[in-house]
Amino acid sequence: MQSWAKHRTDFFAEGAGQEQSDIETYEQPERLDLELIAIGKRTGLSFSEMNELRVRDLLAYADIYIGKKAEKARMATQEDIDRFFS
Repeated sequence: MQSWAKHRTDFFAEGAGQEQSDIETYEQPERLDLELIAIGKRTGLSFSEMNELRVRDLLAYADIYIGKKAEKARMATQEDIDRFFS
């Protein structure tokens, strides 16, 4: 193996994979039940509507409501690299 190829030096687009690092550093709340109720109320659901949903459905609904989708890390294009160094 050549000396310059020993270390991986991939470039990734800015912000890609940010959600993953947020998840790793996030501490679980003390009162998860209240957190879930707050999430449901912030998205405009009534208590009876929240009662119809499973926890995973409530969280999926909140993600859709917010409009966030977890982006997977991708290899940076030359355009990304040029933008980073400009």
